[in-house]
Amino acid sequence: MDLLVLSEVRWGYFRTRKQFLLSRFPDPWRVFFAQPPALGADDPWQPRRDGRVTVFTVPFLKPGTTSALYNAVAATTPGRAAIELGAELYLRRMLGRLGVDPEPVVLASNIYAPALLSRLRKKLLLYDFNDHPLQFSATPPWASPYLRRTLSQAQGVFVVSEHYRRMLASETDRPLILLGNGVEMAHFETPRVLPADLAVLPAPRIGYVGLLSHFLDFDVLEALRRNRRGGTVVLVGPGTPATDADVAEFGRREGVAVLGPRSYADVPAYMQGLDVGVIPFRADDPYVRGINPNKIYQYLAAGIPVLTTPLLDLSPSPPDLLYASTAAEFVRSLEQALGAARDAARRRSLARPYDWDALARRMVAEIDSRLAIA
Repeated sequence: MDLLVLSEVRWGYFRTRKQFLLSRFPDPWRVFFAQPPALGADDPWQPRRDGRVTVFTVPFLKPGTTSALYNAVAATTPGRAAIELGAELYLRRMLGRLGVDPEPVVLASNIYAPALLSRLRKKLLLYDFNDHPLQFSATPPWASPYLRRTLSQAQGVFVVSEHYRRMLASETDRPLILLGNGVEMAHFETPRVLPADLAVLPAPRIGYVGLLSHFLDFDVLEALRRNRRGGTVVLVGPGTPATDADVAEFGRREGVAVLGPRSYADVPAYMQGLDVGVIPFRADDPYVRGINPNKIYQYLAAGIPVLTTPLLDLSPSPPDLLYASTAAEFVRSLEQALGAARDAARRRSLARPYDWDALARRMVAEIDSRLAIA
């Protein structure tokens, strides 16, 4: 059975939910991952294999690129139509070259190819709603109809959070399948050596590990810094243009360490070396309310308490999983987390049901059940 994935992100962009799920598809599935290009990045215009997944680049329509000329063309209806047609022709040639089933199962998370989807022969079309595709700062006004056109064609929608499931229930009649985020338990619970650059920082270490995105609430971070009990607020992860200046300024303050990005292989050691894992996002952002970040499950699997903005997919479990919406609430919850007895096993038990192996089996079972009635 062949699965064609039309993705909005590249396979090598961090270790994403797509990688964790798709790399676990069993025999006899073959997975073909069509990703958009990224100027200056390692684009596999020649297909390459990663386990059972074949990855290749397709020149899909993209909003907000670094090319002013491309953006100007994409801002026009004829320009977008020409780009979409070129991507469709390219994809069809690539599918023929790779010997993909003429009627594959299609899993889409790229909303910028609805015309292609309408013409592509397929056994089944499912949409993976991992992030809200309209939440990003570079998203243009013309993108909204693309989302509606894509969703309208799907026979089912995998949804990453209960918030998004509720939202989509009022916007589409497509069947909604709640399939949240997860964690590679063995990777995060296996004891690691404390990294040297973390070991030299005064404890308690209050850390955020992840993309330093526009969701970060710097008022909350400052409140944590002021109430760190002589310890260190630690930021680990790659920056983004939207936050680089704010992160640099925050990093110059007393009691703050900005360590930069670390590989997925090294992340468990940094998480295990923290006393509290935090997700200090802006709780009033409408898109933050829809997230179900896998770093929650990673922190718990690493055995540390978690302090985060609220989400619907997990019930709070003080003192191991604490929710806060304001700077004052974060400070109160931080005191509770720092004062709690260490119990790594109890925290890991909260994460264990969300192991990626179990979530991948659920996804495959949902696809198989729909194929049986298609």
